[in-house]
Amino acid sequence: MKRVLLILSAILIGHLAHAQGRGFFTNNPDRKFYGGVVGGFNFSALRGDIYEGYRKAGLNVGGTVFVRLLPKLFTSIELIYTQKGCRGIRVFESYYTGTFIEKYIVNLNYVELPLMLHFQINDKWNVGAGAAYAGLVNYKEEIYTDQPFIFTADKYSFNNNELSFIINANMQFYKGWFVGMRYQQSLGTIREERNLPIPFSTGAAQLNQLFSLRLMYLID
Repeated sequence: MKRVLLILSAILIGHLAHAQGRGFFTNNPDRKFYGGVVGGFNFSALRGDIYEGYRKAGLNVGGTVFVRLLPKLFTSIELIYTQKGCRGIRVFESYYTGTFIEKYIVNLNYVELPLMLHFQINDKWNVGAGAAYAGLVNYKEEIYTDQPFIFTADKYSFNNNELSFIINANMQFYKGWFVGMRYQQSLGTIREERNLPIPFSTGAAQLNQLFSLRLMYLID
């Protein structure tokens, strides 16, 4: 369903963009710097747990600066607050309670610094890739299951630092306004193997995975 909504949104915005004339970057070919703000939502999962689906919604907000390197090549740096994690749901038959709906919740809040390269395909579209460093601000982990399980910070703690890769596409739909679609995944585990909460993980490295849908406004 999320994929269908993203496709329909892109088609609708594409029709709006067609009516707006030349693109924001191609309108100002001699301009080197562009600053602005971004805001949107992450749809996250935690690779390495025993659950599936990008059920965790979270904020993705902050500021950005674009720098023109070549006529169609840009670099950008962002400073954003981003919420990752997972919402796991599993229905099973419990010896203690009968049919039981288990819920696993991980909230990971980061301050993140993405650095990217973007290529301007045409007046409206640019695509890019890059990497991001994130510092963990705080986290919360909970499980609702048929048997008591308590998470303690010293035993199940997450790493304070994360490196990830990013693939991104932006489309202009009005003057200075863009819609952005992004995929992001950790390059290394976000929690050491000795800290994995068995039986709620697969025993493999845990990675943040997310899709983002964002609005970006660059000052004209």
